[in-house]
Parts: sequence; C-alpha cells; structure tokens
Amino acid sequence: MTERKVSWLELFFDLIFVTAVASTTHLLLSVDNHPDKTAVYFGEYLLMVTPMFWAWVGQTMFFNRFGEKIKLPELYMLPQMFFLILMTASFDLTFSNTYYTFLIGYLGIRFITVIQYFVISRQLSGNARKVAIILGSVFLLGVFTTATSVFFDGFIRYLVMYLGIAVDIILPLFLAKTLRKVPVDFPHLAERFGLFVIITFGESIVAITTILVGHTLDLYTISYTFLGFLIISTLFVSYFHSFEKIIDHHKETYGQYLIYGHFFIIISIMLLAANLHLLFEDHLEKNVLLLMLFGSVALFFISKQFVFITHKKVEVSFSFWKDALLLLLLVGLFFLNLYTNLPLFVSFVSIWICALIDLGLQFRTSRPARI
Repeated sequence: MTERKVSWLELFFDLIFVTAVASTTHLLLSVDNHPDKTAVYFGEYLLMVTPMFWAWVGQTMFFNRFGEKIKLPELYMLPQMFFLILMTASFDLTFSNTYYTFLIGYLGIRFITVIQYFVISRQLSGNARKVAIILGSVFLLGVFTTATSVFFDGFIRYLVMYLGIAVDIILPLFLAKTLRKVPVDFPHLAERFGLFVIITFGESIVAITTILVGHTLDLYTISYTFLGFLIISTLFVSYFHSFEKIIDHHKETYGQYLIYGHFFIIISIMLLAANLHLLFEDHLEKNVLLLMLFGSVALFFISKQFVFITHKKVEVSFSFWKDALLLLLLVGLFFLNLYTNLPLFVSFVSIWICALIDLGLQFRTSRPARI
C-alpha cells in the first residue's frame, strides 16, 4: 500500500493555527499585568485553547478517514481557515466584547466539518457510512447546543456555549466500539499531530527569542535564553525520538488516545512558552511561576508517556517504576526550589536535568533487545 503523505492543503490549513497558537499564548502573558487574577486568566486561556484545538482535530480526523474520497476539499477547508482567522482575532480575556465573532468563527468551522461528513456518507457503505453519519450527527448536536447560547445572557450564555463544545469533545469517547470498525490511517494521523507539536515548540522558540531582542549584549539574558533553549530542545528531542523509534506506525487504531493525549502535550508546551516570558519578567508570585514551570514539564512527561505507551511497538517495553521515580524527582525538585531561595537558574537546571534523564530513558527504551 502506498504511504499517504500530508497534502499541501493540510499544511496551509496548519499555517493558520500557527497564528492561533501564538495568539492564545500571548493572551496568557497578560496575566503578568493582573497577578490577582491568575486563576481566572488561566481558566479563560483554557477556554480559548480548547475549541481552537478541537477545531483542528475535527477537520484533521475527517480528512484522515475520508479526505481522499471527497471532491474538491479546498471548497471546505479554505472557508474553515477564514472562520478560524475570525475566531483567532476574537481571542480576548474580556470575552463579552468578542463573543459573537468568536461564536461565528467556531460554529462556521464545525458546521463545515458536519457538512463534509454528511456529503461523504453518500459515497460510502457499510461501517464507513455508519461512522460518517454518527460523527456528523454528534458534531451537529454540539453545533446546535453551542448556537443556542445566543438566547442567554451572562454566565449561562458561556455555560451553554461550552456545553456544546463539551458534547463535541466527550461524546466520541462513547463511540469507541463503532469507531474501531473504521480505523484511521495511523501514519498520516501521527504525522499530523507531530506537525502540530512542532508548531507549539516553534512558539516556545519565539518566546525566548523575544526575550533576547534588545538585550543581545546582556550576559544574564543570554544565559537565561540559552537555558530555556536547552530545555525546549531536550523536550523536543525526547518527543520526536519516541515518535520515530517507539511508535508502531503500522498500528491499527481509531485514534482517540492519540487525540486526547496530544491535547495535554500541546497545552504543556504552550504553558512552557508562556512561562518562559513570565519567569523572566518576575512579576508574579514565585510559587505560581514555579508551579507553571514544573507543572507544564510534568504534564508533558505524563501525557507523552501515555501516548507512546498506548502506541508502542510490540518489542518495546516501558518501566513504570522508572517513570514514577522520574516524576517523583521532578516533584521533589519543585518543592526544593519552592521552599528555598535558590536562584532562577537552579530551577532551569533542575528542569533540564529531568528532561535529560527522560531522554536517556527514551534511548534505552528504544534500544533493540540483545539476543
């Protein structure tokens, strides 16, 4: 069977999400000016990131299963890109100001995805047709639920809107038995998620670059940027080494572990990118900054291990105890940095050491067994 490649249209589609990722990350940075609203801003940040990610997932999953069967996919994906631009421009922590444009953007993306499922179902038969109709119906229910939020005001409006988004995200979890009958093209899907991870790592590089702008002769800033780059690059190698050496790219799956696991991987990298900025400015409380730093790396480690363990080659084996000890080391270093007056560089070095150990474990895990 010919290996399926990511199309130019899909890459162009991803390009819009580069802007969306940057916008949501910069949105979180505004917490620096309102330290008393850290929890509120973080919650609103997640409410922006989640529909953005799910909009990408919805179209990506459709295109993975049925993209080669649908005629003129440009007629569907290009309008979705415009709606995403509208939704991205509506990312605002004062959500009441941009509610309608955000809603139109999200509903536009999701409704086009629904249309694609019903259009393609006419060309399919058997289990494939059943899956297309069921997914189209589930997502249509989510679209209608979200759309009814316009009839409410205040908190209820946003509750109903995100209830519809939750329907979109959660209901497919209960369709596992049906979705297994129409497995995804796993190599293509894994590559698509890998490309999205690169986008988020790219935002981390932008974050440390902007810190250095105007301070290229300052030794402290250069050192800070260098340590930040070491952490980012080590996490990057850890992910993509596992991606290349540990994942079974011929695995038959319905894709849900890959989807939900990568949501947390992507969130963790975006949080790390924002935290690099916030740590440098040092306007927030130390415990908040350290929790974001160590928490984002811990979330990355846990979600990465989950994804790769559930999609590993048969001959690859993971050690639960080694992973647990590494996580405990990370927690211990967090409390050490939290309850002492160690400089910021010690926190960075602590994170980097844990990342190096994780990378070393990945190399040992992927090493062929001796006969």
